[in-house]
Amino acid sequence: MTEEESHRKTLLKNSCWVAFLHPLTFIVPDDEKPWEVKLEDINNITYNSGNLIRIVSRLKSTDLELDGMICYDGAIAVPRKGKLDNKEEAVNFFNKLFAQLILSGYKAEGVDLRDIVKGNLYDNYAITTYDFGNSAVSQMHTKIRTLMVSNIDTIQLSNPRIMNVSKFIKMIEDGERILKKIPNLSPKFLAKGITEIRYKNWDLVLSNLWITSEQIIDFLWHNVFLTTDKFQPESGISGRIPSLKDDSRTWSAVVKQEILYQNRIITEDVFSNLYNARKVRNKLVHEGKPVERNIALGLYDAVKKLLNIATGEKYILKQFPIDDKFYFDKNLNLDDEMFEEWKKLPEDNFTEGRFGTEILKKVKFKK
Repeated sequence: MTEEESHRKTLLKNSCWVAFLHPLTFIVPDDEKPWEVKLEDINNITYNSGNLIRIVSRLKSTDLELDGMICYDGAIAVPRKGKLDNKEEAVNFFNKLFAQLILSGYKAEGVDLRDIVKGNLYDNYAITTYDFGNSAVSQMHTKIRTLMVSNIDTIQLSNPRIMNVSKFIKMIEDGERILKKIPNLSPKFLAKGITEIRYKNWDLVLSNLWITSEQIIDFLWHNVFLTTDKFQPESGISGRIPSLKDDSRTWSAVVKQEILYQNRIITEDVFSNLYNARKVRNKLVHEGKPVERNIALGLYDAVKKLLNIATGEKYILKQFPIDDKFYFDKNLNLDDEMFEEWKKLPEDNFTEGRFGTEILKKVKFKK
């Protein structure tokens, strides 16, 4: 075996994919007090990173051949084994996991390929990472746990979210129970749609949550409307049910929504928000028109209530009030006086010709 092959084998031994709970979260063993990182250590980057990377619990899942691991700093590691040797499958697993947390009332963010980093089991007590990922979230978390960070980011260690291990595991289990009630629901669209609310990406909120809404509508169609006697003719009509199940061209999503509303399976406010979102979605797809905040949040409200209806769980996502102080910047309505210098800028090219030369004379760079 060559030195290069030996090095590669060492890197791949006990290898795993790692994703991070965001914002920063400490998962604390039940018999411990939360770690209070000293401000001096935060500022000087001298905190004990070993406390961040240590494993605090196993993560059991029927989707894993071997148990995953949960670290103190909210890093979740799953072994690169079986179908999860494929990074895309790892993304699906993490989105399902984070959707379970979201459904249980815990704020987590959906992930994509950029957020997943490579790691290893270290000395039977920790998960180390040797890849920074390609997103701001993955790089921030990885740099904090490897001490390759500025104190601008480490300040988050002064006020992390705190969750005990037992409560964290319970929330995952509760979310899994809820997800199983809607087998056709794709967790990644739910997780990504809710994540984008935080970043005010209304087009992506609508695009993702519209898929979620259609999946729940389809579930209600097949599992409530078509299976409840009071919604069916007293005398059976040959071929009717198979047609209602299989003819998606005649029984489109919009028709299903109408019938579910007419039969009071979905409420008027849900129906209204879905109707408005569908019109805007069509304009987004066919005309490229952007989505407004009120439409996206209206669809979010509809999805919350559809989940309640479909699962019988009364409090799904009720723990997620849309807080303007957290999610949105207030419009300042700056007047013209604030842009006087801006309006006086000359039309000359800034890097060529007379104006560019004059600017360069004024600029002084320190060596």
